[in-house]
Amino acid sequence: MAKGLPLLLIADTSVPEALGSKFLRGAQQAGLDPERDLLVAYTSPAPAFSPSMGRLRGKVFYRLADRRSWEWWGFQRQLIALIEQHKPRLVLVTGILPLAPQVFQAIRASGGRIVNYLTDDPWNPIHRRRCFLRNLKDYDHLFSTKEALRQRLEAAGTPSTSWLPFAYDPELHHPIDVTDPEAADVLFVGTGAAERLPWLEVLADLPGVRRRIHGNSWEGLSTPGWEKGPAVVGGDYCRAISSARIVLGLLRQANGDLSTDRSYEIGAIGGCGLYQDTNEHRTLLENYPDAGFFKDPTELRARVQTLLSNMELQQQLRQAGAVALRKAEETYGARLRTILDWSQANP
Repeated sequence: MAKGLPLLLIADTSVPEALGSKFLRGAQQAGLDPERDLLVAYTSPAPAFSPSMGRLRGKVFYRLADRRSWEWWGFQRQLIALIEQHKPRLVLVTGILPLAPQVFQAIRASGGRIVNYLTDDPWNPIHRRRCFLRNLKDYDHLFSTKEALRQRLEAAGTPSTSWLPFAYDPELHHPIDVTDPEAADVLFVGTGAAERLPWLEVLADLPGVRRRIHGNSWEGLSTPGWEKGPAVVGGDYCRAISSARIVLGLLRQANGDLSTDRSYEIGAIGGCGLYQDTNEHRTLLENYPDAGFFKDPTELRARVQTLLSNMELQQQLRQAGAVALRKAEETYGARLRTILDWSQANP
């Protein structure tokens, strides 16, 4: 392989919770010097990256241009210049970010490889971009957090794929001592979606139970019996999970989830997690008591009632989750090391 920059990371690092930020903080664990061994580039339709999205005509253009902002074209030119200058050995793209064909050509001309860490389903109407689906055949490898998606990715032309699940970030997700008299009895942290309402509704009439939701996009959804709060990050996120008696691990069927980043974070923080029963959750949470899983709304309600009446069982779930998840091999540094190992094995 031609000598050059070890890694060009095309990922969001604008806030600590962004996936690119998690990879950056894990770079040293993965054997990289963040100052010497990698560069970061990124764009998105968010106004911070695409000022045109702050105007009506920019939003109209975005809809007509397959969910690409006006600034996307300039970003492609910047990427090509970076690649030609630094000749990265590996380009890692996170998520559904379409690239121009000339970007892939520049990477190969410089002797590099390009892979994607794909955390969503690109065929989900919420995320679908035709230009990204056309990119699939041009990647050298896709790491998908969804094992069930690999067959479809390969049928769409992706040369090779592997399953690489979510992880946690020790700097963001860690135990925190907290005593909060206003803490939730049952907590859910996540984005609002109609498919999640049946899970919440089945708990709405439990007497004497404080139910709380934290997350975006709940404004238009009716959740009787549940307090709604804003999205929580950083220390507030850790405090909310640590102090709650039960934290729900709900999935998104529309996105093909069998586990999520929250699946890792609840245990790493030390929360009492109650998870949808999937093979990925069972594998991830080794030796986790059956009381910590539910298959349907009826079983969810029964599990919540049992747990709320049993402090010892709550503590058992907290300890089992921490043992299963608070490991170096479940961090984003370890995930980045897996990606780099693939690159070294496939020069």
